[in-house]
Amino acid sequence: MRFAVCDSNVADAQELVVKLQHLASDMGLSCTVESFRGARPLFEAMKKAPFHAVFLETEIGGTVGIELARRIRYYHEETEIVFVSAKEEYALAAYSVFPLGYLLKHVDRKRLYPILQRLMRMQKQTGPSLRCLTPDGEEALIPRDELLYVEVIGNRLFFHTRHDTVEGIGTLGGVADALPERQFYRAHRNFIVNLQYVQKIGHYYFGLQNGEKVTVAKNRYTEAKSVFEAYSGA
Repeated sequence: MRFAVCDSNVADAQELVVKLQHLASDMGLSCTVESFRGARPLFEAMKKAPFHAVFLETEIGGTVGIELARRIRYYHEETEIVFVSAKEEYALAAYSVFPLGYLLKHVDRKRLYPILQRLMRMQKQTGPSLRCLTPDGEEALIPRDELLYVEVIGNRLFFHTRHDTVEGIGTLGGVADALPERQFYRAHRNFIVNLQYVQKIGHYYFGLQNGEKVTVAKNRYTEAKSVFEAYSGA
């Protein structure tokens, strides 16, 4: 699992990073924890790959953490949010974005434990994966975070991931219904693209970070450009 700590106070952020790493290790949870001092570097990192959970300070420089949480919710609805604050006064407002928890700074292991335990349970039960049926009748699980784009050729689906391609059966419309619409865009009748891996948009194509291109329908180009700019914050 991937966790992020976002706090403008470097010492407080590092303290929480260490506590998360040590407790996760004791619980047998494999994870990485990254630290960020502000909203911009956090969102830049989330474009490449979303975090399973963000431990977010309620006041980050000139940015109110609750507003930042709303942005995270909009673009990455599956990312869990845990507020970490020096004050109790934001607790009621914080729950408007349905966080996984609200912790006071310098939190002890006893209060962190149920948060990590719940994250582990959620990952095992639901997991951010897409289920598809392969041509031989087997079920395949495709991690959404790894999915670059989906292509349909004839009556077959091809799920192009960061590491390989999985062949499946079904309809592209059915796949679109199973994916978060803010992150995955139906660029063409034959393509769905994962916006987190889009580096640029050209005339009638999305340029991916790995150099591949995904076709954009001519009649969707204007919409596709607006969707990409909104997602990337351009």
